[in-house]
This record gives sequence, structure tokens and C-alpha cells, in this order.
Amino acid sequence: MTICQVVGVVTVALCCSSAESQSITTPIAVAENHCSVAQSTQDGKTFACTVWDNDPQKFSDPLQLEIYRDQQLVVTIKSGTPIREWHFWKNGQQLSVHAGIQGDVGTYRLYDAATGKLVDQVNSVSSPSELPQWAKDRSELDDESVPEGAAYSQQRMLWIAKVLKQIDSIHQGMTRSDLQSTFTTEGGISTRKQRTYIYKGCPYIKVDVVFSDAGATEAEDRIVSISRPYLAFSVMD
Repeated sequence: MTICQVVGVVTVALCCSSAESQSITTPIAVAENHCSVAQSTQDGKTFACTVWDNDPQKFSDPLQLEIYRDQQLVVTIKSGTPIREWHFWKNGQQLSVHAGIQGDVGTYRLYDAATGKLVDQVNSVSSPSELPQWAKDRSELDDESVPEGAAYSQQRMLWIAKVLKQIDSIHQGMTRSDLQSTFTTEGGISTRKQRTYIYKGCPYIKVDVVFSDAGATEAEDRIVSISRPYLAFSVMD
């Protein structure tokens, strides 16, 4: 799905994508500061957003969703409790909404995106694995898609060993250009002398690097120190 923070007249840009949706290139006229988070369907014809109307409380705990089709408001969904997660389902034909107060399991509802009619509802579960597929968020679906078993574990161990050998080949005295054969940069705070780098094969594998800035160009700066590799989620600017 495409997910963006939206302020002012809404043009949904490609911020984070999945198989369900893509960016909308045609601006949709929405009052300034009306929407906070927006998503669009893959065909770009349907767009939904949480309503905040410049109210900080509604921004952190939204209570209302609006669905637009062909640039027209077609459905308004009022949850009654703060909306915690929502996404399009079934190629944009339906909208899944998880709402509830902090600390409570909450309620999962599935709506028809064209009419706003309630299609299905789940009131409580003891584990996310018990949820129907439409109620699971992207991270839960991604977790389920990871293959398990002895053979897969062995392959992962071999891959990690290969990665560690590549990282171990980077050492003090090498240039930034040498480092960038294996690593690339990510978002976040950095300077020429100090920066976090991510492994090209997996953005969750990172190292922190300190450089001397004596090179004629940044590419020629020398590594003063490089941390042990560690795992962390990606950082966006």
C-alpha cells in the first residue's frame, strides 16, 4: 500500500509500497490539514485517509476515515475508538480497520470500500495468529510468509556466515569508496566524519563508521573505525 503523511491539498506520493497499491499522480482536492495518513489502491482510483482537521488529538488518535473514488468522497467511517491500523484489502474492494483504546485488543472490522457496509468483524483474539487474513497488518503477513524448517535455517546460517566474512574484509585504513562496495547509506543524522551504513543485501544489517576527512574527496576519506555489525530497522529521513 502507499502510505504518506499528508498536509494541505493532497497529492499522494510513493512513500512505502506493497502489492495492494501504488501512488496517485492526480491531485485530490481535500481541505488543508484535513488528512493525516493516506493510502491509495494499486489502480490509483481509490484513496482513503484518516481525518485530523488540524487537531493534534485526532492526529495521534484518529476516529474517522474517509474513502474517495474518482476524486469524490464516497464513504465516511467513524470508528468510535482510536484507529490503530488500517489498510485496503481484496484489491481495494474492502477496507480493514483495527480500532481500540491503548492497552486493549480492540475491534477489527472489514468494510465494503464502495458502500461503507460492514462485511465482517472480530472482537477479540488471544494471539495475532488467530486473526483472519484481512485483519492482519503488513508485518504480520510478512512474518507468516517467511519459510520455516531445518533446510531453510541452514541456508540462512550459510548466508549470515557469508555476510560476516564480507563485513570482516572492511577495516581501518580503507577508503569510503572501498566501504561502499559492500555497504550503502541510509537516512538519519550523519556527518562527513561519522555515518551509519547498511549492508546492500539487507537494510537491517548496519555498521557505524568513523572517517578521517583528509581525502581530496569524500570517496577518498579513510576509515578510522568501524563498529561490529548489528541489526536494526530502517531509518527514514
